[in-house]
Amino acid sequence: MEAVCAGTEEAVGGGNRLKNQQFRLNWAWISLEKQHYVVDEEAKVLEVVLRRRGYLGETSFVSIGTKDGTAVKDKDFRGKAQKQVQFNPGQTTATWKVRILSDQEYEQSETFQIVLSEPVMAALEFPEVATVEIVDPGDESTVFIPSATYSIEEDIGELLIAVRRSGDASQELMVLCFTQQVCSATGTVPTTVLSFSDYISRPEEHTSMVRFDKDETEKPCRIVVIDDSLYEPEESFNVTLSMPMGGRLGLEPGMFSMSTKHRVAHRCSQPCEIAAIHAEQLTTC
Repeated sequence: MEAVCAGTEEAVGGGNRLKNQQFRLNWAWISLEKQHYVVDEEAKVLEVVLRRRGYLGETSFVSIGTKDGTAVKDKDFRGKAQKQVQFNPGQTTATWKVRILSDQEYEQSETFQIVLSEPVMAALEFPEVATVEIVDPGDESTVFIPSATYSIEEDIGELLIAVRRSGDASQELMVLCFTQQVCSATGTVPTTVLSFSDYISRPEEHTSMVRFDKDETEKPCRIVVIDDSLYEPEESFNVTLSMPMGGRLGLEPGMFSMSTKHRVAHRCSQPCEIAAIHAEQLTTC
């Protein structure tokens, strides 16, 4: 940027004063590229871009550093040892790196600031401060049913469905594991097992809670299957996870089935939160 001043020369008290003379003041402006950054904890490194505009004919310097917020230096992040960024003549951008420190514990989003100060041969302009938000979705405790298809016989008695969790297992987690009737399989409650019922229902309430203690990564969801000794075509019902406390459900819903003809279990390509069961009774009356 350039400013022009004019003046004339005259004698004042034994000295001289200049009049009608032009003075040209040139300087550069330095700022951060962004006011807000969002970075995943697993990204490892955040590259911060600085911009310079205006007069580019000289070398400029600016100090840069961090200020703790909910994120703490040397615990959640570590700034580059170099605390000053240099712009050479003609240079309009420069970078400064911040290392993001990862851990195995899930944390809510945390923030800290990057601050510019003490420019040399330049002046600061907005934004000279940026907020960095560190997010941590990868470590969040995630609960899911890992298998998509089960094949069993109706006389199995009970089915223990594996419910697993990934991510941070340092805290307790609870999730409802309940059944949903589909197709022709009919559920009943434990106190009133009825004729022609195929399994004992798990209602969507606290009695169907599956609880993970600290450091536990797998728990069973128990389904009682009723053998009614009657010939029936293939039947199915769903087993669903819902209302997690202390974590979240798997991203991809899936289904699994039971069949006496095919004892093959097909696995999901992604974690499942819903499973469907198909059962077939091959015996005749």
